[in-house]
Amino acid sequence: MNKLKLFIAAILMCLATTGSAQTKGNDAHDYYMYSWIQVRWANKATGEPCFVILESPGLGKKQKPTIMKTDDGRSIIFDNMMDGLNYLELKGWEFILAEKDSFSEWLVRRKVTKRELEEVVKKYTHYETITPKVQLNLAEKNIHLDYE
Repeated sequence: MNKLKLFIAAILMCLATTGSAQTKGNDAHDYYMYSWIQVRWANKATGEPCFVILESPGLGKKQKPTIMKTDDGRSIIFDNMMDGLNYLELKGWEFILAEKDSFSEWLVRRKVTKRELEEVVKKYTHYETITPKVQLNLAEKNIHLDYE
């Protein structure tokens, strides 16, 4: 009888171990969209001073920044820089990196759906058969480096 109990216990342990080995890991992860932002002085149409957020979505410093707007096209303005930063925090933006030469320019990110990120990538990613020449820094030029 003891051998039967021991056998059943061994079978149950094998089944439990096998079941846990078959469990799939969670491959879902968060998706983020990155932007360069600046909180800058501006003047309202009345001449009154205010602050606005300039955004270069996903393209670093190569794209001309635009003033951040609401979904219905209204410019978002603030009385001071901290109000602008609080707004970004409330809207889910996270600060990743501050530009070392500026106290008002940051790399930020916010969570988006996979579909939203796919749309941005599709819109701003281009493919060419001829490889562009990388602009080399002085050290790379000195060793005659060529990226292919």
